Amino acid sequence: MKNTHLSKFYYKVKHRRGGKRAIIALSRKIMVIIYHLLKNKDVYNEEKFEISKQKQDELRLKRISLEAKRLGYCVVAME
Repeated sequence: MKNTHLSKFYYKVKHRRGGKRAIIALSRKIMVIIYHLLKNKDVYNEEKFEISKQKQDELRLKRISLEAKRLGYCVVAME
Protein backbone atom coordinates (compact mmCIF):
# COMPACT_ATOMS: atom_id res chain seq x y z
CA MET A 1 0.00 0.00 0.00
CA LYS A 2 1.40 3.34 -0.97
CA ASN A 3 0.77 6.73 0.55
CA THR A 4 0.01 5.44 4.04
CA HIS A 5 1.44 6.60 7.33
CA LEU A 6 3.65 3.52 7.62
CA SER A 7 5.01 3.77 4.08
CA LYS A 8 5.84 7.45 4.61
CA PHE A 9 7.59 6.52 7.86
CA TYR A 10 9.59 3.80 6.09
CA TYR A 11 10.80 6.07 3.29
CA LYS A 12 11.65 8.85 5.73
CA VAL A 13 13.81 6.52 7.83
CA LYS A 14 15.28 4.88 4.71
CA HIS A 15 16.40 8.24 3.43
CA ARG A 16 18.09 9.13 6.73
CA ARG A 17 19.43 5.78 7.95
CA GLY A 18 19.32 3.29 5.10
CA GLY A 19 17.10 0.42 4.04
CA LYS A 20 18.03 -2.18 6.67
CA ARG A 21 17.51 0.16 9.60
CA ALA A 22 14.27 1.39 8.07
CA ILE A 23 12.96 -2.18 7.97
CA ILE A 24 13.84 -2.70 11.63
CA ALA A 25 12.28 0.65 12.63
CA LEU A 26 9.12 -0.14 10.68
CA SER A 27 8.92 -3.62 12.20
CA ARG A 28 9.17 -2.16 15.68
CA LYS A 29 6.51 0.45 14.89
CA ILE A 30 4.14 -2.25 13.58
CA MET A 31 4.73 -4.38 16.70
CA VAL A 32 3.93 -1.43 18.97
CA ILE A 33 0.75 -0.76 16.98
CA ILE A 34 -0.27 -4.42 17.26
CA TYR A 35 0.44 -4.40 21.00
CA HIS A 36 -1.76 -1.37 21.58
CA LEU A 37 -4.53 -2.73 19.37
CA LEU A 38 -4.60 -5.99 21.30
CA LYS A 39 -4.28 -4.29 24.68
CA ASN A 40 -7.12 -1.84 24.01
CA LYS A 41 -9.21 -4.29 21.94
CA ASP A 42 -9.34 -1.75 19.15
CA VAL A 43 -9.22 -1.94 15.36
CA TYR A 44 -6.54 -0.41 13.14
CA ASN A 45 -7.59 2.95 11.77
CA GLU A 46 -5.28 4.94 9.50
CA GLU A 47 -7.21 8.16 10.26
CA LYS A 48 -5.88 8.18 13.84
CA PHE A 49 -2.42 8.91 12.48
CA GLU A 50 -3.72 11.94 10.59
CA ILE A 51 -5.44 13.27 13.71
CA SER A 52 -2.24 12.74 15.68
CA LYS A 53 -0.21 14.52 13.00
CA GLN A 54 -2.54 17.53 13.10
CA LYS A 55 -2.18 17.77 16.88
CA GLN A 56 1.61 17.55 16.58
CA ASP A 57 1.62 20.29 13.94
CA GLU A 58 -0.49 22.55 16.18
CA LEU A 59 1.85 21.98 19.12
CA ARG A 60 4.86 22.64 16.90
CA LEU A 61 3.40 25.94 15.71
CA LYS A 62 2.64 26.93 19.29
CA ARG A 63 6.21 26.12 20.41
CA ILE A 64 7.72 28.03 17.48
CA SER A 65 5.57 31.11 18.08
CA LEU A 66 6.39 31.11 21.80
CA GLU A 67 10.09 30.83 20.99
CA ALA A 68 9.84 33.72 18.52
CA LYS A 69 8.02 35.88 21.08
CA ARG A 70 10.65 35.00 23.67
CA LEU A 71 13.33 36.21 21.26
CA GLY A 72 11.49 39.49 20.76
CA TYR A 73 9.74 38.91 17.45
CA CYS A 74 6.11 39.73 16.75
CA VAL A 75 4.20 36.72 15.41
CA VAL A 76 1.27 37.32 13.07
CA ALA A 77 -0.92 34.47 11.79
CA MET A 78 -1.34 34.38 8.02
CA GLU A 79 -4.14 32.56 6.26
